[in-house]
Amino acid sequence: MARMSLKQQAARALRGVAWRIERPPSSRRHQAALPQDTGVLVSTDAAPGSRTASWFFEQFPLFYVTSSTAPTTTRLNLRYEAIFGENRDIFAGARVLDLASHDGRWSLAALATGARSVIGIEARPELVKAASENLGEYGYGADCARFVTGDVHEVLNTHDFEADVVLCLGFFYHTLRYNELLDGIRRTNARYLIVDTFSPYMMGPVPSVNVITEDADEEGKAAADTYTHGLSVLVGRPNLAAIQTMVGAYGYRIERLSDWAGLLRDNPDTEDCDDYANKKRITVRCVGARPPATQSSTGGWRSKGLASTAEQAR
Repeated sequence: MARMSLKQQAARALRGVAWRIERPPSSRRHQAALPQDTGVLVSTDAAPGSRTASWFFEQFPLFYVTSSTAPTTTRLNLRYEAIFGENRDIFAGARVLDLASHDGRWSLAALATGARSVIGIEARPELVKAASENLGEYGYGADCARFVTGDVHEVLNTHDFEADVVLCLGFFYHTLRYNELLDGIRRTNARYLIVDTFSPYMMGPVPSVNVITEDADEEGKAAADTYTHGLSVLVGRPNLAAIQTMVGAYGYRIERLSDWAGLLRDNPDTEDCDDYANKKRITVRCVGARPPATQSSTGGWRSKGLASTAEQAR
C-alpha cells in the first residue's frame, strides 16, 4: 500500500474532526428498538386440532415435481397454511405481487385463496416458463396471472406495479440489497407484506444480518445479478429484530407471526420442518400505512394500473 502524503494525512485528520463535530451526542442517537414481544405477535389461543393441514397442494400435484428445489409434501402444505391459511382475510379480491415467484406455486395459492390477480417476478427463465405452464394447466390464464423474467430489484425499479399484497417468500435470505427491495415494495403501495425467511439467529435481541455467499448455479440459491463476481453471490440472512428495523424504515410494522407451533402440534408427522420448529425460520405478516390516493388528469381519483410492459411468459 502506498504511503499517504502529508497533504493526504492532513485531509484525513480534518475529515475525522468534522465527523466528530457533526456527530450527535450519544443521548440523541437513534437506538434500534428491541424486537416486538413474539408472544404478542403469535396467536396462541388456537384450540388443539384447529391447525390441521388442509393438504392444499394435493389438488395441484404438479408443484411436487416442477422444481429441483424439491419440497417434501408435508412441508409445502404446512407452508401454505402459515402463509395463506392464516391470512385469508387479506387475499379476497387482492392484487398480489409475488417476488422470486419460482415455479408459480405461491402465485397459484394466492389466486386459489381469493386474489383477483397476481404478477410474479422470477430471475430464472426456466422457472418462469414452468410457472406459466403450471398455472395454465390449472385454469389460470394471462387474464389473472402474469410473470416477468428478470432480477427482482431491477424489475421493481423499472416497472410501475400497484399491489395490495406483496409476497416475499424465501427471498430475504437470497439478497443483500434491502434498500432497493423495500423501496420497490413501498412504491407498489401494498397494504400488506408477507415475509417467510430464515436466519440462524432469528430470535436474537439485537438486529443482525448473517452474511454469506451462495452459488448462482444452484436453483435454490441466489440468482446472479449485476454485483455478482463469478458465480459467488453475496447474500444476507436478517433476524427478526433486523426485519422489524428494515420494514419500519419503509412505513411497515410487523403485525403478527404465523402460528407454526400450532401447525406442528396438530400435524405431528411433519417432515423437514426443524427450522420452523426451532424458530430459525418464521412467517411474518407486515402492515403499512394506507398510501394517499393519486389524482388523475381528469380530476378524479385513481390508483396506478399494473405495468403494461410486464413480460408474459410464453
